[in-house]
Amino acid sequence: MIKSKYNWDITQPDTFISESSSDQFKLSPIVKKVLESKNIVDNQEIQNLFKDTNISHDYMLLSDMQKAIDRIKLAIDHNERILVYGDYDADGVTSTTILVSTLRLLGAQVGWYIPNRFTEGYGPNELAFKNAYDEGISLIITVDNGIQGHHEISTIQELGVDVIVTDHHEIGETLPDAFAIVHPMHPNFEYPFKYLCGAGVAYKLAQGLIKHPPQHFIALAAIGTIADLVSLTDENRYIVKQGLKILNSHTPSSIKAILNQAGFNDEITEETIGFIIGPRLNAVGRLEDASLAAELLLSDEFEEAEFLAEQVEHFNQERKDIVSKITDEALILAEEQIKQGHLFLLLAKEGWHEGVLGIVASKIVETYALPTLILNIDKNQNHAKGSARSIEQVSMFDILNDHQQLIDKFGGHHMAAGMTMPIDNIERLHKELNVWMKELTVTTSLEPSIKVDAQLEETEINIKNIKDIFQLRPFGTDFNSPLFMVRDLIVKSTKEIGQDNKHLKLTLGHSGLTALFWNHGHLASELEAGQPIHIIGTLQINEWNGNQTPQFIIKDIAIDQLQILDYRSKRKNIQFKETESNVAYVIHPKLKKSNSHYYHYGEAIDRPYDKIVFRDLPNTMVEIEQTLEHSQISQLYLVLQHDKSIYFEGIPSKSLFKKCYKALINKKETDLIKEGMLLCEYLNIKPEILTFMLKVFKELEFIYDEKGLIKINPTPNKQDIENSRIYQMRQARMEVEERLLYDDFLNIKEWIISKLT
Repeated sequence: MIKSKYNWDITQPDTFISESSSDQFKLSPIVKKVLESKNIVDNQEIQNLFKDTNISHDYMLLSDMQKAIDRIKLAIDHNERILVYGDYDADGVTSTTILVSTLRLLGAQVGWYIPNRFTEGYGPNELAFKNAYDEGISLIITVDNGIQGHHEISTIQELGVDVIVTDHHEIGETLPDAFAIVHPMHPNFEYPFKYLCGAGVAYKLAQGLIKHPPQHFIALAAIGTIADLVSLTDENRYIVKQGLKILNSHTPSSIKAILNQAGFNDEITEETIGFIIGPRLNAVGRLEDASLAAELLLSDEFEEAEFLAEQVEHFNQERKDIVSKITDEALILAEEQIKQGHLFLLLAKEGWHEGVLGIVASKIVETYALPTLILNIDKNQNHAKGSARSIEQVSMFDILNDHQQLIDKFGGHHMAAGMTMPIDNIERLHKELNVWMKELTVTTSLEPSIKVDAQLEETEINIKNIKDIFQLRPFGTDFNSPLFMVRDLIVKSTKEIGQDNKHLKLTLGHSGLTALFWNHGHLASELEAGQPIHIIGTLQINEWNGNQTPQFIIKDIAIDQLQILDYRSKRKNIQFKETESNVAYVIHPKLKKSNSHYYHYGEAIDRPYDKIVFRDLPNTMVEIEQTLEHSQISQLYLVLQHDKSIYFEGIPSKSLFKKCYKALINKKETDLIKEGMLLCEYLNIKPEILTFMLKVFKELEFIYDEKGLIKINPTPNKQDIENSRIYQMRQARMEVEERLLYDDFLNIKEWIISKLT
């Protein structure tokens, strides 16, 4: 069996959409099922999903909005120099673009600045602010940052520079002493929707400054919203829906250039932003200075945009290569820690690029479902710096906060954090984090869980139903693409695809449904035709040569039946390592055991394993029966390696034994070197068979072998050939080969199952 990676939490709705509502909105059964799973049963909520309901709250309800507008207009009127101070991620550069473009349209003297992730870090930077003052800047507007910049803001305001903070991040115990703070979660204001991203806040400010902002501004806000993974509900949903319309009907030169470089020319959806546009805008700031990304978004000329997009694409490819390399190295370290029983993975190494460690940490969490901290060791600075990602059961903020005496600086929330710490404290921190985790396991299970929206039958997976589901788009945070479970789909075929065969392609069920499982190509060797499997995942439409077919993107897979896998062919190689502790090997009784996970045939496997490998061919069927009868097996690999097969050589008949013995008696003495081949020719047998017969005669003391000279025992004991242990061993080996090597595999499986029950 294959154990699922997650516990599948299938939603059991407690409220349902009425029949009249279903008729009113013409809901198909599958859409009704999805909406109920997401607890969207109210008529108004349903209408908001399907209709272009304008959920655009009054910008004047945002904190200090009037104050911010008045100050900006005063600066423009007085020809003051304004600086837009942004951030280095996709939300930050889209926020910067929206506000800079707005101020330019109003005729402002405006410049912009994005801090360097590595030299300046996140948020307001005192030196950058001081440089702005020296250059005659009298108004600084932060976008997508600033709410935690208390010291820097106070310092610059004391110099007479006003700061307007526009931000969406968590507000601390106190607010910075800024001229104005435009923030949807401001405690003294009641904005109807709390979860705008930085670009969303910048767009609201643009609305306050320009009655009708250019339509591509909302497209930029949509990019920031999706890239920053904020809640895709309420106003954010409206921003994204409208933004996607603009991106498809009037694609900005910058976005067109990015998509051209990526080789994308299809409809722009939330997935296009999430997997193509967003990562490329993020890549620049992860590796160097994010200013390039902002320059690209601010460019109006397509030729210039193409030139800049080409550079961005270069950074994105470099980012991918760096992530791949570090991930490979981190996985090796993680595997070692898993073997040692660690529950918190702290992976640190010199020379890792700090800008991508958050991505790597996410990949490690995805693999092992344990909280993970990835650190780059910088000996020159005498510190380690990196990113952490968590699981639902563990607050990364809480666990790091409990150990802040070992950390120089950290910030974050439940699922993610960034930090800097002394190199000398790494080992101690790792030890204490594991103690913390072990204490947690007393009351909390660490088993990863995933919410499944609904169970489907194979017949429900069709183009019409998928198109109906797509009417609910866009999908994103708090409104995820529905996750479906399908049980007992029969595997028709398996194939490894992609670079290095990293991915798995399956053909399933009566309909021949295509299913893809990214980064699980290794499972191709564990799945065989005819096996029933359970899967969870999302639905897509695959288009090829004008034809549309359903496609299932697998998130997790499970098999709850015993798996017996045929690896007897030399063309099949086991993909896992011999040293893995969840794998047991059953070997020939004469061979030495490599470790405690090795067993001889005839021995019971005394502990549970995920995988059991029958590596060698046993001597007898009895030996293998004894192991099977006293072992718990869920996934069995039949390798059954052996030096040579004797099955087709057969076993000599009794009449042939008599003929041979008679020939030896007649000769009285036989020189094997000189006369062995003549005897073989006489008997019409191969030398190997003659050797076997002579061994039997010798064991029964019918003959003596004196240095190759065969002599007859004049007084042998009368006994049957079958009394010979050598004869019996060959018989047993013949049976083993017949039953385990040359019988139909279905028969072998049935026999094994019968011995296990």
